[in-house]
Amino acid sequence: MFQKFHSELKSSLSKENAFTRFLAACEAKSGVNRIVIVYIALAVLFLYLIIGHGTDVLVLFVGFLYPAYQSIKAIESHEKGDDTQWLVYWVVFVSLQLFEVCTLSLVYYIPLYSFLKCLFLLHCMAPFRENGSWIVYNKIIRPAFLKHSSAVDSALDSAAGMAKQVVNDVVRKQAELMTAN
Repeated sequence: MFQKFHSELKSSLSKENAFTRFLAACEAKSGVNRIVIVYIALAVLFLYLIIGHGTDVLVLFVGFLYPAYQSIKAIESHEKGDDTQWLVYWVVFVSLQLFEVCTLSLVYYIPLYSFLKCLFLLHCMAPFRENGSWIVYNKIIRPAFLKHSSAVDSALDSAAGMAKQVVNDVVRKQAELMTAN
């Protein structure tokens, strides 16, 4: 598994983008290979997530900043594949946030939770097709969606019908009040 991750990471670090240009500058100034720089950064992040304070905010930034930037780039590009990749990421990201809220943040009492969450989010945004987002979406979220989507659609249609009726009743009563005065 590590070998696959290492080769995928090495491949993506050779592609031309803002991050790899930054790594190239670091590599030129330090003389240290860019993959080593990335592993050192991950090690520093790991240490901070274990002993640092405010790690939940750091993890939120890790899970938001780069994916938000890539999502905007995907919206602006003409390719559909990158749009799908980042939509899947956001569905998984929000599902994780919702899970934390529903468990009343009890997950934060799990040892190394922030570190594990950060690793998970990094895996979810990894620049290869079958990353963490793809796995969670296809193994958990998509099957649940397909199983319950017709019931949810029916409930939403019913709620929309009731809301429309309430609005019509309010408008009708308001019109009656205005004509009575």
